[in-house]
Amino acid sequence: IAIGGAQGLANEYIHGQYAFMLPTATLVATSCQLAGIGGAALFSPIFLLVFPFLGPQYPLETAGAALASALLTECFGFASGLSGYARRGLVDWDVAGKFLVASIPAALLGAVSAKDVSSSPELLQCMYATLMLGLAGYLLLAPRPEELALESENGECSIEGLEGRDVRETTAADGTEFSYLSRPRGSPSGIVATWVGGGLTGLLGVGIGEVILPQLVRGCCMPLPIAAGTSVAIVVTTALTAASVQFLALAAGVQGDGTLLEGLISVVPWSLVRYTIPGVLVGGQLAPLLASKGTFSDEAIERFAATLFAIIGTAFAVKAASGLIG
Repeated sequence: IAIGGAQGLANEYIHGQYAFMLPTATLVATSCQLAGIGGAALFSPIFLLVFPFLGPQYPLETAGAALASALLTECFGFASGLSGYARRGLVDWDVAGKFLVASIPAALLGAVSAKDVSSSPELLQCMYATLMLGLAGYLLLAPRPEELALESENGECSIEGLEGRDVRETTAADGTEFSYLSRPRGSPSGIVATWVGGGLTGLLGVGIGEVILPQLVRGCCMPLPIAAGTSVAIVVTTALTAASVQFLALAAGVQGDGTLLEGLISVVPWSLVRYTIPGVLVGGQLAPLLASKGTFSDEAIERFAATLFAIIGTAFAVKAASGLIG
């Protein structure tokens, strides 16, 4: 069996079934990181909607495997970006840890529930339709990070005179000094937002980054460079937790007489991720480069992403409706 599996993997490698996903993953990772959205928001629709149209050999075995693969790919893409922020000293690990205390348990619950959701195609399609259309609205209506930072600079955020809030100071690798507030203790709205974002990340692969950045900029008066790096650290850890749980659940379902590790190795779609992971690693480095050079305007990026999410959301809605009617 092992020899046959190795030969099958070798044949897949030679034929390059998913080779087109290398440039696709680079484009997705670059676009999503420029727009501040998790890559799983696009990878999951590609795996669930596009692959079935390419032929019977392309779709992954289960919807659960598609969601887990999207999360795993996103982790590598954001880890690539995180390495750049960390090298520049733009990550506050202490603040990130305080958010992770809430986001990780929520992601675990979402990941555990993902198996039940993915077993119902209509429910999964309805949830993705809602999520995609919601993301389109978010990109069009929510203030951009630069606008959030400008609000803070114009007086809505002050690091002076707030009782019970410690002022934190961080020096980046280039010597730039940043001052901002510690995270508010026990903020109900912040806790709820972090829980919802973490749960959605565990369930559908996206959500935590969209709720963390505004809290860091508005709630902590955190300068945008530190806020972006800290947010990426939270996203990576939360998504990796969710992906691990989802893959472990898949492995337990096919374990049989083998070990859990053997089951885990068997459920990871290596023929796919060996192209998507290098692609997002490149995209994770390309996005900061393009952003620093101002190649694309923020408005253009957000309009493109919002239009794309609206199209995907509509496609999911039509597919779900046709399934329910049928």
